[in-house]
Amino acid sequence: MPPFPKHSLFRLRPPVPVTAVPCRYVSAGTAASSSSSSATAASRDRSSRKTLVYLLGLAGAMVGASYAAVPLYRRFCQATGYGGTVQRRESVEDKIARHNREGTATSRELVVQFNADVADGMPWKFSPTQREVRVKPGESALAFYTAENRSSAPITGVSTYNVTPMKAAVYFNKIQCFCFEEQRLLPGEQIDMPVFFYIDPEFETDPKMDGINNLILSYTFFKVNDDKAVTSQG
Repeated sequence: MPPFPKHSLFRLRPPVPVTAVPCRYVSAGTAASSSSSSATAASRDRSSRKTLVYLLGLAGAMVGASYAAVPLYRRFCQATGYGGTVQRRESVEDKIARHNREGTATSRELVVQFNADVADGMPWKFSPTQREVRVKPGESALAFYTAENRSSAPITGVSTYNVTPMKAAVYFNKIQCFCFEEQRLLPGEQIDMPVFFYIDPEFETDPKMDGINNLILSYTFFKVNDDKAVTSQG
């Protein structure tokens, strides 16, 4: 048999070396666990971002609300009589005149106590000058609060108030009050602010007021942005 030609397709080639590759076994459970962990981490990241956005939005809303709360609260009190604000349909003077004409007389004694607070970031000392006064329904009384600016800069403040128990507030009428009025104090300045109030004699005849002999008048001062104060005064 003749030898194979050199260009034959059947030329023998040296064998290709085979390199052994280690085999790593990954169970289905391990793969699923890894996938689940990744999904859980991604879910936590999304939840954290949503929570952060919510908190930032809430903080912004609270800052804005702090400036809007006082006038809104004032209008609410005027419309409903809440906190002892006299509704527009009858002034305190009209009430007093009406009860004087009717000769309304009372004998029950009430104790009115006083409380003072300042909001966060308000560098004032604010306190009532007396702890309590005793008054009968149908009588008026005068009390004082003292405010002092303990900062090194002028501060403008405005106060809100409330009367507790809430159901008795409708009978607590303020004739003169510093609430809702801007008070500007220079560094170290101190002022006394009067509260002249009147307890409606109908308090004594209202069965809902049975057992209520103590009222608390509370004020809270808030810091007012100076730019807003200048704008409102102009």
